[in-house]
Amino acid sequence: MYPYTSIQLNHREVAVDAILKQEVQPENNVEQSALAFIKDWLSETPSFSFQTSGTTGTPKPFTFTRHQLQQSAARTINALGLQPGDNALVCLNTHYIAGKMMLARAMEHQLRLTVVDPTSNPFEQLPPGYQPDFMAVVPMQLQTLVHDPENHSRLNNMKAVLVGGAPVSLALRNELQKLSCPVYETYGMTETLSNVALRLINTTSKTDHFIPLAGVSINIDHRGCLVIHDSIQSEPLVTNDLGEVDANGNFIWLGRFDNVINTGGIKVYPEKIELVLEQHLGKFTPTFNYFIGPTPDDRFGQVVTLFVDKNALSQTNLDRIIAKVNTLPSGPEKPKRIALINIWRLTETGKTDRKQIISCLSEEQNQLVTLS
Repeated sequence: MYPYTSIQLNHREVAVDAILKQEVQPENNVEQSALAFIKDWLSETPSFSFQTSGTTGTPKPFTFTRHQLQQSAARTINALGLQPGDNALVCLNTHYIAGKMMLARAMEHQLRLTVVDPTSNPFEQLPPGYQPDFMAVVPMQLQTLVHDPENHSRLNNMKAVLVGGAPVSLALRNELQKLSCPVYETYGMTETLSNVALRLINTTSKTDHFIPLAGVSINIDHRGCLVIHDSIQSEPLVTNDLGEVDANGNFIWLGRFDNVINTGGIKVYPEKIELVLEQHLGKFTPTFNYFIGPTPDDRFGQVVTLFVDKNALSQTNLDRIIAKVNTLPSGPEKPKRIALINIWRLTETGKTDRKQIISCLSEEQNQLVTLS
């Protein structure tokens, strides 16, 4: 049972008893979903339903038992060494699995719970003097926090930070080396009740590989995709995530199988090319959205194409980008075209919707530029 009489909800203290009696009026949809989950959890609800974010396809519903949530929460808490009484900051959207599991971890393991809206700077909403011990964020939030030196003291006094929902950029990983608190990149999805593996990405103990949590093992299928064997699930989960598993069972994530580009019979991995591009474009000003995807080609079937948000770029800046891309080594992985996208579509959780953007390439206001 949750041992505290209240939680912090945005800028107000809310009594747990009032949540159970449904006497708390939510001020927005995030508060509504958080309050509903807290009530259900404290009421010993036996099962919970979740919906995927739609990043890799049509959103799908999944139902898990309370016991499965408890097991998932326990292994994350144990892996991070958190203790009852630690302060948990929930600053993710509690409509989705990552935010809900933060609530479950806090309530199941007697962490003091503070819930704020999922803004780019969660610390702006905290009471003066409040020190979180544990939080989970998306890369954009962490980038905002690390960029401001005034946040470093608060960050460095934390026991653990989880970052997930999107790949952590090279630039952000470099900035995180300034921090002494452990920051873990997560691997997981709705189907796995959030994270099933962690990778420490800063401090002297950082690793290149994700390390599966207790009760989880990973192998590779015939496509080169990760298969997750989890003691809290009845069946293995076959993913579309390409990876490599070492002799210790730890793994590297390479990208999505459904993003692979087949150009002239050669398979290339967009995420790998994006890492190379980041080294050339990462410090580009102004910042802009981009990704690597395919466009049809009569000769090669598909060619590697750099999709960019054209509304963030002047012609001068576009010329600079083209010049940088043209300096890349020749080969099938070098972008052959740039797609200038007028409407940069996002998923409900704010991630770039690659499939929608690629499928709408023929829209009149989009442009396709062939590179030399």
